[in-house]
Amino acid sequence: MADSFQEFRDILQTGNLPADTSQFSEACQRRLLDALAAVGTPDAPEKGDIAALVCHLLRREDELQGGMPQTIKVPRTSLFPNREIWRQSGINILREGSDYYLISAGSWQPNWLDFSEQYHPDKPVFKEEIRRNYEPVAGDPFLELVDLKKYRSVGQREAIRAVLTAPECATLVINLPTGSGKSLCAQLPALLRSQIGGVSAIVVPTTALAIDQERALKPFVNYATAYYGDESEEGQQRRKEIRDRIRNGTQRIVFTSPESLMKSLAPSLYEAASLERLRYFVIDEAHIVEQWGDEFRPAFQELPGLRRDLLRLTSFTTLLLTATLTESCLDTLETLFGKPGPFQVISAVQLRPEPSYWFGWCESEEIRKERLIEAVYHLPRPLIVYATKRQDVRRWEQDLLRAGFKRCAIMTGDSSPAERSQLIEDLRERRVDIVVATSAFGLGVDQSDVRAVIHACIPETIDRFYQEVGRGGRDGKAAISLTLHTTEDLRIAKYLNENSAITIERGLQRWQSMFLNKTILPDGRFRVPVNLPPSLQLADIDMNSQENQAWNIRTLTLMSRAGLIEIDSERPPLKIKFKSKDAYQKAWKLHRETRFIRILDASHLKVQTWVNKVEPIRQQRQNWSYRNLELMREALRPERCISEILAEAYTIRDRAIPEPRKMVRISPACGGCPVCRKKGESRFSGIMPAPSPVWQNPKFLVGEELKRLLAGDKLMLIFYDSLEETSWKLKSPKFFTWLIQQGINNLVVYDEFQSRAIADLNQRAGAFLFLFEKYQPILMPRIPTLIFHPPGKSLPDNYLSPNRNSEAPLIIVLPLDTRDPSRNDRKLIDIFSGKYFMFNHFCTEVNL
Repeated sequence: MADSFQEFRDILQTGNLPADTSQFSEACQRRLLDALAAVGTPDAPEKGDIAALVCHLLRREDELQGGMPQTIKVPRTSLFPNREIWRQSGINILREGSDYYLISAGSWQPNWLDFSEQYHPDKPVFKEEIRRNYEPVAGDPFLELVDLKKYRSVGQREAIRAVLTAPECATLVINLPTGSGKSLCAQLPALLRSQIGGVSAIVVPTTALAIDQERALKPFVNYATAYYGDESEEGQQRRKEIRDRIRNGTQRIVFTSPESLMKSLAPSLYEAASLERLRYFVIDEAHIVEQWGDEFRPAFQELPGLRRDLLRLTSFTTLLLTATLTESCLDTLETLFGKPGPFQVISAVQLRPEPSYWFGWCESEEIRKERLIEAVYHLPRPLIVYATKRQDVRRWEQDLLRAGFKRCAIMTGDSSPAERSQLIEDLRERRVDIVVATSAFGLGVDQSDVRAVIHACIPETIDRFYQEVGRGGRDGKAAISLTLHTTEDLRIAKYLNENSAITIERGLQRWQSMFLNKTILPDGRFRVPVNLPPSLQLADIDMNSQENQAWNIRTLTLMSRAGLIEIDSERPPLKIKFKSKDAYQKAWKLHRETRFIRILDASHLKVQTWVNKVEPIRQQRQNWSYRNLELMREALRPERCISEILAEAYTIRDRAIPEPRKMVRISPACGGCPVCRKKGESRFSGIMPAPSPVWQNPKFLVGEELKRLLAGDKLMLIFYDSLEETSWKLKSPKFFTWLIQQGINNLVVYDEFQSRAIADLNQRAGAFLFLFEKYQPILMPRIPTLIFHPPGKSLPDNYLSPNRNSEAPLIIVLPLDTRDPSRNDRKLIDIFSGKYFMFNHFCTEVNL
């Protein structure tokens, strides 16, 4: 690294920029070189950009050299900053010549942040401390399908096992922290179960994320998997080919937005379901389904109806992935996706240890502006500045431009999909250093090296705050969260919090308008329009049609949660069934502007019903919002550790009714907060909890031949004479393969014997095998299990008393001379009264 830094010094002296920057291992060096190379282009940096990038370069090198300040010569040209700008960015001018400055960088210790002199806010982020503490765990054989040997985390392992053993029509919520490998929990089962045909639809919030997922799977799927709007001839052909592959069952996996799934992809998906080719229905970032704020997207709340109708055609598993699951969100997901089929949550939540939290109250807007500019000068790139209101985002952008920062971009709810994609590409390609955004920027953004997140606002909930802080440190290294807030921010947050849900008066008004214009269907359902205004008052008639339709869908979702209706769906119109293009377009317009519902409560139009049933649900959500705002306010006051506040927000209580639910416990972590600094306590990180199997009755199949041999028993022993015996060496690979093909999915074998036990295994397409070193039935899926017990080890007592609550068979392969666990003076084979075979006899019985 020292050589790389010296090379960088030489480049600044000569001005000869390299065409290829890949030899520079430090991202900050490549970023500065890219900025300098952009001089004379539309992406050219301003002096503030260069000052901050040089500061980043020097501070990073300081930390790499153990805290020893490093120096560098920079030219005194019009391109580079003047003395005042260097000073603003924390640069010390040690010596100057007629054509250069010799500079070093000082640590940032603002006097307006408590304990900054003692703890140095920027030190951990420039040092890039590794803070993520969960380790990879041993993998299962089918991981080779995506060229992996280990799971990224214990949470990922148990989630994938839960997905593969899910019962018919089940819904599984996967609640794992950022960086623990959520995406693979859907992708790997989808690929595994489509080896001989099948389709899985994965709904993602942004085009950028769809493209990212496609890029990640490119080595394993050699055709397009990201489906997004692109009206070029090539783009239209790409989408047509994806739709065709979905129809014939060869697409395997498709990443798309909820809007595309509800519109242009829906006919193809129905065709796949009709042919029983639909394997998984997945929603990534599933907490968006509950969001009702400024960035509300109605299509996310329409997905449950589509899913319900598709399940009438075929069985598939629904997966809901999130890293920020609250109790309120889980209640909503269970209401919308809980039926039909079982509904479970698998959770391994560890609070993120990467961010350190700093809060600075500002007496005025002018003081906040000064402090934000100061922070932007000193903090590493890339960084994000969050604001609540769109006009604030545009104002901050202008302030940063005037301060000399041109390499910045904005994103709000007004940004088009093309603008969002361009921003994310510019961020990835190091053309942008600073993003100023509302909460619209975050979901689907996986920029791993963001080191700083600044809030120039107070988020209306602790949940929004934590999600936005979560944009930093996604690579597991230290990040900084800086919140600069004013008294006015709290008023804005309170207003947004109180106006995030529809009132029952307004909701009933909207429902009456929709129901008055209903169409009664032959099967007892209703088709209701969602494009009507709630009343004929001028303000309602003039309401933006898209906004009005979104509020109508909110109303239907609220009614569904209250048990008044069930949101449904119906197959989109097929073009081949219409005689003209106009007739087809008219039918399609009707399909998009109406929704299908089933009435569950006959008194759905009565005010008292709304008071008794809808208002408690609305109030429950509002109470959660109030509580969440209070937790946000508490985070601004140094009274308890931030980990305690976040744990309260994300802990989910257990319950017995209406369906049993286990408590979701949170493993604490704090990368540094005001309370810990005040108490002199070190940062800490808990351990990711290992979740237990969630399915009481998992899906499994036992082959007919194995059923015949078991003859109704659940325990079978197979004795072998010696592992060195010729017949064992020849037949054991076929023996294990046969058992897997007959439905064995759990394999218990000591680590040193695993390679021998599964050598040359020929797993059939779609089969899976879970490996364990110990037989621990409570911690293993309740599916058919094989224990391979090697010679020289005593037999544990629990081997012969399998879990009687499970219908899955247990087969134990063990040495002929194994002793009776209860009496060492006799062999087990001499006293065992259950079903057993000698190895060679068994092989003869099944024609191996």
